[in-house]
Amino acid sequence: MTVFDELMDGVEHRLCLRHLYNYFKKRFGGGVLIRDLMMGAAKATYEKEWEKKMGELKAINIDAYNWLIGIPTKTWCKHAFSTYCRCDVLINNLTESFNSTILLARDKPIITMMEWIRTYVMKRFATLREKAMTYVGVVMPRPRKRLDKEIEKSGNWIPTWVGAEKFEVTHGFTMDKFVVDLSNKSCSCYSWDLIGIPCRHATAAINYKVQNPEDYVHVYYKKPAYVTCYAPEIVPINGQQMWPTSENTPLLLPPIYKIPLGRPKKLRRREADEPVRHTKLSKKQAIMKCSSCKEYGHNVRSCRRKNRYKNTRDNSSLGGSGSRPRSEAEASPSSSQGHIVEHKESKLQEEQPQDWVHTISVPKLAPLDQA
Repeated sequence: MTVFDELMDGVEHRLCLRHLYNYFKKRFGGGVLIRDLMMGAAKATYEKEWEKKMGELKAINIDAYNWLIGIPTKTWCKHAFSTYCRCDVLINNLTESFNSTILLARDKPIITMMEWIRTYVMKRFATLREKAMTYVGVVMPRPRKRLDKEIEKSGNWIPTWVGAEKFEVTHGFTMDKFVVDLSNKSCSCYSWDLIGIPCRHATAAINYKVQNPEDYVHVYYKKPAYVTCYAPEIVPINGQQMWPTSENTPLLLPPIYKIPLGRPKKLRRREADEPVRHTKLSKKQAIMKCSSCKEYGHNVRSCRRKNRYKNTRDNSSLGGSGSRPRSEAEASPSSSQGHIVEHKESKLQEEQPQDWVHTISVPKLAPLDQA
């Protein structure tokens, strides 16, 4: 963007891949195939892999290909990122996490909000400073986890020593080859150069020389860097009751604010196909099954058969007819027959004496001579 180029000369500007895909999906439609091709092109760490993914996208949708080509690759593709910051993040999760953290303070007045943020950062720095000081190890936990993953994947790569600190690393099945230079801490796949953590090709070469991969991790991911980052202490201040009063300052009243209708929205706007909760599966586009009639398309609350049976039972209890429609009798024959028999017996009890009621339940036997 020209604004960042003018105001922040030399500062790298990147686009969030998630938001970029949302614009892409609105214009050209979604789909697993197009999405995977776009994500694969963005995550490709060397140019040939990027050209391969973009070629496949061009064969499927030429308009989508032209739209992505018009966006500078240095803003959304890993193979064009700068190695200065040693970061390959494609999604703006840092800002999203910050907005989620200050959710309780965003609707407060400006001074109250800034004081809440200052207190939170002060506590966070103190906690992380203590963790960094007491951590036992060279590489911090998150970078160490990524390094362990690369060490695990390096088992499929075979290094061939060229001389000095250079290696030619070959995959055991696909026969792909990359050049690794341990002296310059670089690999032709560009992943080690971009991140600062040895890739699987470099890890295979390091293991060939019987060396520790942690020694080749960039200093940004080691304990001294984290201790230096969280070393500054945020100075605590007194409460507002001890703040000095400024003189000759006009009284600033809060702006006139009209409260809109409905409950105020604090969460960000989510996409139509984005799940609301990450710990609970969404019921959107799920087919419901009724637990009463075992049919699909509705639940037990909106079941018509259950509601019809309930209405018929209520009408019969109020003195209405005990008969039911044929469709309902076929739907639940056992329950309908029991209901009709009960109604007939109650009617007989009202018309006949009590002793005769007991005799009607005894079956009448045929004479022996007729049998």
